[in-house]
Amino acid sequence: MRMLIWTPLNAAELQKAMHSGNVGPAALVPVQSGTVLLPPPGTRLGEAAYMTNRVRKIAGSGAALAVWNDEAALLYLFTTTIGRASMWGSREAVLRLSAQVKQSGPVGRLFDRSTAGLVNLREKEKWQLDAIDKLTALYPAASRKGPLERIRDFENGRHAIPDFFRTAGLPEVAQVAELTEQGRADGVLQPLEPPRAQLWPLALFLPLIVLTALATVLLHIPTVIYYLVGALLIVLLTGALVMLRRRLVRTKPINTVLPVIPVTQGAAPTD
Repeated sequence: MRMLIWTPLNAAELQKAMHSGNVGPAALVPVQSGTVLLPPPGTRLGEAAYMTNRVRKIAGSGAALAVWNDEAALLYLFTTTIGRASMWGSREAVLRLSAQVKQSGPVGRLFDRSTAGLVNLREKEKWQLDAIDKLTALYPAASRKGPLERIRDFENGRHAIPDFFRTAGLPEVAQVAELTEQGRADGVLQPLEPPRAQLWPLALFLPLIVLTALATVLLHIPTVIYYLVGALLIVLLTGALVMLRRRLVRTKPINTVLPVIPVTQGAAPTD
């Protein structure tokens, strides 16, 4: 399974803004039309969508998130907070890819099955035309005819992502997708951590609240103290979560967590 994010913003500006904004980790590939980001292995769909939305806000225009394997593909075009989805491959292949990228457990897979009817929206002409409108809003120079034809060929999941970007007039993005499939960036991506902060402070919240309640009852402490302690715990644990989140990107060297790699030349990462 492969994943990329594309935005029209150039790599130098994007790297700096992502580092100061604590967005990532990811590898950045400069292309003529902007920048392709390659999230680390193990990144979940929700985490990638969050990163894409943050990149959209930084770029000010939008961003596209693509996820694919050998039999299916998903493409989300973000020009607002909610991305427009296009899907390729058989219904079962799309559901398998969705479960894989979400890293769904039994409950998640059951939910996906219960909402599988959403896959059928790709057959609706309005849904297809809305996707093209999103594309041209994101990249005004994009062709409409070629991408629309590829969107309508939704049963064919093979090479859907490179095909879509190439017909849209973004051949370098298509090339990065193909080179990514060949593993050209794997050596840089493997050391990167998924954009997933540690959540152990949340596990402490309930036990600490219960202990505070027991102490309040056993020691006959005024109830107002219990509420004050509870509020203090919330502030402290929230601060711990923010600190752990910042450790993902902002507190680390910029070229370590957001390396710029000229994958199209097959060169080594920059220092």
